[in-house]
Amino acid sequence: MFRLLVTNNLTKMSVTYINTTPKTPVYHRPAKTAKPSNDILILIPGNPGLVDFYITYLDLIHAQFPHFEVLCIGHAGFLKSGAKNVTYDLGFQIEHKYEIVKQLVLSKNERKIVPNLYFLHHSMGSFVYQRALQKMYADKTLHGAFNVRFSGFITPTITDIAASPSGQKLTTLMKWNVPFVQIAVLLSFVLGLLPDFVLRGLIKYHLITRKVGDRAIDSSSYENSIEGVYKLLQSETIINQALTMAQEEMRYIALDIDVNDWYFKNSDKLGIKNWMFFAKNDHWVHDETRDFLIDRYHDDKVTVCEVCEDTENPITHSFCVTQSEQFAGITIDRIKKICDLDLD
Repeated sequence: MFRLLVTNNLTKMSVTYINTTPKTPVYHRPAKTAKPSNDILILIPGNPGLVDFYITYLDLIHAQFPHFEVLCIGHAGFLKSGAKNVTYDLGFQIEHKYEIVKQLVLSKNERKIVPNLYFLHHSMGSFVYQRALQKMYADKTLHGAFNVRFSGFITPTITDIAASPSGQKLTTLMKWNVPFVQIAVLLSFVLGLLPDFVLRGLIKYHLITRKVGDRAIDSSSYENSIEGVYKLLQSETIINQALTMAQEEMRYIALDIDVNDWYFKNSDKLGIKNWMFFAKNDHWVHDETRDFLIDRYHDDKVTVCEVCEDTENPITHSFCVTQSEQFAGITIDRIKKICDLDLD
């Protein structure tokens, strides 16, 4: 039944929902091929896990890889209509992604397809990805059922997030019991009193006009980000989920590197090509944490690590809000090179 719900809900080319509990927002694009695709690109968001932020980015990638089926899986609890006082922790998010990807794989297997999975995951989405994948490899019903060909770690927060500049600020607020979740929820209520056109206008000014000034841009590429920020500011439920999960990240994305070691040291045997991309100055990844990960896991053949070198318009941690076009170009290039895909 769940498999049928997944398949039926993934037919629209917009943000839609899978009938899980709670409902799961997803963005899906089928492959532009006559036959069902063997290759699936799956993106796991960061926090806040709003699918809207990644639509432009994924559409640009899909235009270059039309044989890919594309799926972005939103995190549980990021629904405007959800229960205000119910939140879903990291353990739930891991199980949530494992179950959805498992059912997707099994639905392909029913059609005699062993899918090749290409993953992208942003920020804490990388932490969720590693553990969901570990569960998939441990699941006997999935042995030989899928292949992971590529995995892109985008500004990953997979260890010691509390040491980052923003992590230090957040842990200080937690230590002093500052009710920042309640304060943010109250601000959301106040913003909700504004007319829609005023709130959207303020968001557009903050994201685009203030950022780029007179520089020519394709403003249509920002519409999905505007919608994402609008949903975030309008929903007390989403703010509560995002900030409550952020507090948990401070406690659980710590110095334990066992899963990291398991993942990266087994990637070659599992046939996974990894790419880790770091922002130059990332407020959620301390420079020492970034350097530690690169020193420990970089391998030209299996795990390629890089730090953004663009000094004029450097990629930031929240690339998906205002840098989708720029970072899509980088991602396309890396997938082609690392996976040796010649599409010309």
